[in-house]
Amino acid sequence: MTDPVAEDGELAIPADYVANLFDLTGRVAVITGGGSGLGRAIAIGYAQAGVTVVLADVNEPGMHETVAVIAAQGHTAHAAHLDVTQRADVQALADQVVADHGRVDILVNSAGSAFRSPAEDFPEDKLDFILDLNLKGTYLCCQAFGKKMLAQGKGSIINLASIGSFIAYPWASAYLASKGGVLGVTRGMALEWRDRGVRVNGIGPTLMDSPLTTAAATTTSLTADWIKGRMLRPRLGRPRELIGAAIYLASDASELVTGHTIMCDDGYLVA
Repeated sequence: MTDPVAEDGELAIPADYVANLFDLTGRVAVITGGGSGLGRAIAIGYAQAGVTVVLADVNEPGMHETVAVIAAQGHTAHAAHLDVTQRADVQALADQVVADHGRVDILVNSAGSAFRSPAEDFPEDKLDFILDLNLKGTYLCCQAFGKKMLAQGKGSIINLASIGSFIAYPWASAYLASKGGVLGVTRGMALEWRDRGVRVNGIGPTLMDSPLTTAAATTTSLTADWIKGRMLRPRLGRPRELIGAAIYLASDASELVTGHTIMCDDGYLVA
C-alpha cells in the first residue's frame, strides 16, 4: 500500500540530509563556566565545529586560557565576565550577544560548584552559594537567553546535570538538591517552550576529572570514594568525553529530543 504521507514528500530524505545533521557552522553559543573543566572542553569542541563561542564566567584568567587554546587551534572565542546569579548581568549579556552576533543559537549552563559536609552540619553560607550558583544561575540564564531564542523561533539550551540529579551520595546534600533542581528546570522549560522552537536538554556526567572534583576533594574524599566504589570501570570521566553529547544536543540531529538528560555516566546508573 502506498503511504500517502510519503507521496506528499514528508518522508523524503534529501541526498545531503545526513551531511548536515550535525553541522553547527556559523551558530552562536554562550557557555557559562567556560573558564575551566567541562565548560572549557565543550567550548573548544564547539569552536572546532565552527561555532562562534562566547565564554561567560567570573574566572577571567581561566576564560583567557580557554580563548588562547581555541586561538592556537585556529578558531576564535570571546570572553565575557558574568556572575550567573545576578539577573541584571545575565540579561545584559544576553542583550550584548544578540547585538554583537545577531542571534544566540546555543546556551550551555556549565557554571557550578560543590561543597562536602555532613547534612546536619552543612554551613548555611555554602548552602546558599551552591543553590544560587548551580540552580538559580542555571534558571536565570535559561530565562534570559531563552527569551532571545523564543523571539528567533529556534534554539537549544543544554544544562549540566549530574548522576546526582538521579541518585544520592554522602556529604553532598546541597549539591544533590541543586542538580535535582536543574533536572526539574530542564523538564519544565522544555515542556513550555517546545512548540515555540526552543529545546531544553541536559547532560548528566559521572564523576569527572575536573577542577571541581579536585577542589571538592580537598575537603574530604568520602564522597568521591563512595562514587568510585560503585563505578563499572575504575576511572573518572574526561571532560572531552562530553563534547559529542553537547554537539548532538545543539544540532538538528536532536530535533525530536527535548526535556531529556543524556547520561554520560559510563553506565553508572544501570548498576
